[in-house]
Amino acid sequence: MKVIICDNYEQIAKEVAKMVSDQINEKPDSVLGMATGTTPAGVYKELAKMYENGKLNMSEVKTFNLDEYYPMAADDEHSYHSFMNKHLFSKVNIRPENIHMLDGKCKNPKVECDNYEKKISECGGIDLQFLGFGQNGHIGFNNPDVSLEGDTHLTKLTQKALDVHYAHFENPEDAPTHALTMGLGTIMRSKKIVIMASGALKHRIVRRILKRNIRTDVPATILHIHPDVTLVCDRAAYEGVRIGVDLGGTEMKIGVVDDNFQILKKVTAPTPQGADADAVATQIAEKCLELMNDYNVGSIGIGTPGLIRNSKVSAVNLNFDNYDLAGAVKEKTGVTTYIANDANCAALAEAAAGAGRDVKNSVVLTLGTGVGGGIIFDGKIYEGKGSGGELGHFPIVYGGKKCGCGLEGCFEKYASTTALMEMATDAAIKNPDSLLAQKYAENQNKLNGLLFFEAVRENCPVANTTLDEYTDYLSAGINGLIYIFDPEKVIISGGISGAGDALLSPLKEKIKFDVPIVIAEHKNNAGLIGASLLH
Repeated sequence: MKVIICDNYEQIAKEVAKMVSDQINEKPDSVLGMATGTTPAGVYKELAKMYENGKLNMSEVKTFNLDEYYPMAADDEHSYHSFMNKHLFSKVNIRPENIHMLDGKCKNPKVECDNYEKKISECGGIDLQFLGFGQNGHIGFNNPDVSLEGDTHLTKLTQKALDVHYAHFENPEDAPTHALTMGLGTIMRSKKIVIMASGALKHRIVRRILKRNIRTDVPATILHIHPDVTLVCDRAAYEGVRIGVDLGGTEMKIGVVDDNFQILKKVTAPTPQGADADAVATQIAEKCLELMNDYNVGSIGIGTPGLIRNSKVSAVNLNFDNYDLAGAVKEKTGVTTYIANDANCAALAEAAAGAGRDVKNSVVLTLGTGVGGGIIFDGKIYEGKGSGGELGHFPIVYGGKKCGCGLEGCFEKYASTTALMEMATDAAIKNPDSLLAQKYAENQNKLNGLLFFEAVRENCPVANTTLDEYTDYLSAGINGLIYIFDPEKVIISGGISGAGDALLSPLKEKIKFDVPIVIAEHKNNAGLIGASLLH
């Protein structure tokens, strides 16, 4: 099977139209097999343009259409007769007597189908058949779990097909329940076949087709035994998907991401506890391979905690000690694999497809157990020698609290969600008559961000004072980052970002620069999406 990869659907339409034109120029009386639907529509538009420009002559061409609804009158606006006349036949110089289509109102479908086969044979067979296929791999109305042989026949529409077609009818009761369709045997007797695929939703079937094993649940796979088939698809259908891995200490999230930054499929798995690094790599690879059964994957990106030097990661809680995780996963999957710090990946997701997509330079702060984040410089992650962007570890209080990194007074010891909850808990204990203390007691002497900001919104003086102190620290760090990096935007992510304006309003009053401070758009999936963008 020959594969032609285009940048987009428009290029697919032009490429296939040229193939049809070349066939006609080589053999003016060519017999063409025609298909209907959104995929071929662009091809017909290009053929009509060629005719208008004097570059196409279809006066001797004969056509046979792939299928037609049953029962359906030819002049019904929903019929494939009407579709072909609207999109092609009325716009080129093809002779009406050379157009062959199945009669959706025939009295005897068996006779109609047999006669159709006879006409194709009398014309010398189909020289070039071009096709699209459905998301389940059907061709025409040859649906999964049917015989991969057969001539033109009457078939009952599947429930999924019925659901799709009902949407086009004002009264669903008027929608046909059957169709007349060329069989796969008829299609396979064509001398040449061109099949088109566009968009990420066709990934799974393109993957199945290219694997070369014939399956009755994916009818399009039979095309592999034909001697002259060309698949014309865009990058989104062929290789536009990547896998992103968001590796955490207890759980990993792995997903397939398309060029529109949409997660097509996501799986989760526990991160092996207490195991060696190879066990973690094996778990990642196994989940990636499961996804690769259904998708053509161009690359794998891994976002991981820890320090990265020369693409090797060190993370105590994952038993990584200068471990080549990307190399191990590549070896097990056969797919090029990249790696970056998880916070940097989240920042990249915001820069490419979130709150920072309209600027080239931004700082993303992730406020959680600690303070993470990333620096986006000219649209790319700034990593220094490999671990740049550790935004939680610069001192804002001289001689302050001892940090796990070995420094004192680090930003994250005062601006993390953990720090805020410590301050809020201390305030609640010291002010037992406050609303904040009441919420603390009602939650079994525990506070979380949701309860704290409930108290803020209910105008608890103690909660407001605590928030004022917290935003002093947070703004001090942000002002310092703005001085150093001069970003176009600062993006706040992490669980606490869910507080929205309750956090942003008092914070913005303390920022000394005219720099937008905004909430991140991607939540729990930011790390996964960002990892998929690594290259």
